[in-house]
Amino acid sequence: MLGIFALAGMIATPIIGGKMIKRDITNYTVDSLVKPCTQYNPISNTIKNKKTIERNFLNICKRCEMTINKQDELLDIRECKIGEEYLMYQGFDEESIEYFKELFNENMEWGEYRQRTEIKEKHEKYLEMLESDPQDWEATVYRKNYYGNEQIDYRINKLMENELWGKIVSTKPRYIRGEGTAKYMELHNIKAPKPIINDLNDIYKEVCWLQKLEDGKW
Repeated sequence: MLGIFALAGMIATPIIGGKMIKRDITNYTVDSLVKPCTQYNPISNTIKNKKTIERNFLNICKRCEMTINKQDELLDIRECKIGEEYLMYQGFDEESIEYFKELFNENMEWGEYRQRTEIKEKHEKYLEMLESDPQDWEATVYRKNYYGNEQIDYRINKLMENELWGKIVSTKPRYIRGEGTAKYMELHNIKAPKPIINDLNDIYKEVCWLQKLEDGKW
């Protein structure tokens, strides 16, 4: 058995190392392309800088490890700041960085619309499941550590305003002191069909997104 684990480790190490090297090469390539122009007058430089940002916009977002869906649409407005700081580090002027923010917001509008539509369609199917016989449902306590700055009562109330979450949580959520550096741990008594129980982690994130709440990532 130890031999199998050792062999697995020998195989995994080159794979992980290869991915890291590939990422480093990709990052180096993006960094070499995304550089401000300093050869002309300030107005010409800004025009060229904007074109550089527009041409490499998606690569910049991937370089900053932003949340992007399969359609190359951005999904988290908070991550715009990461892109701004990256461009500042690269030496771009303020007007060029403002242009990046415009591109970011424009792209994200499409991503938000698509994500909201897909989540609502998925949740509609789960709401239909809730019309089945409750005797076939399962019960569990969903525990979630929270590390952000939102007030607990505000979070719980906003979560319960969501139609799906409000129906699968059988009693008002409670909370206790969180583990490690978490500010608190939410306790949700869930009663629902098994497919919903199995998908609670994703459902929770989706509900937080719909209700404009932090999902614990930040």
